[in-house]
Amino acid sequence: MKFMMTFCIKPEAKSRDEAIARFKATGGQPPKGAKLVGRWTSADFSGGFVLLESDDTKALTEFSLMWSDAMELKLVPVLEDADLGQVLAQHR
Repeated sequence: MKFMMTFCIKPEAKSRDEAIARFKATGGQPPKGAKLVGRWTSADFSGGFVLLESDDTKALTEFSLMWSDAMELKLVPVLEDADLGQVLAQHR
């Protein structure tokens, strides 16, 4: 399954600096069991989007915990248009 994680970097300098240091050290890679498909960060550094692929909710939770002290996160399952089209075709 694919999941879209949105993140908002907390405005406090300490949280922002911690997020930057952690990203430099880890590359922002998720743990085993979750695959990073893509990441986009807003030009003003206020937040962004991470597209993940996983069937392991523990890996997704671990990834969230790795960042939740420095960022506000939201993680939701998402569908690609082809899959959505199949669902909509069955809908009256």
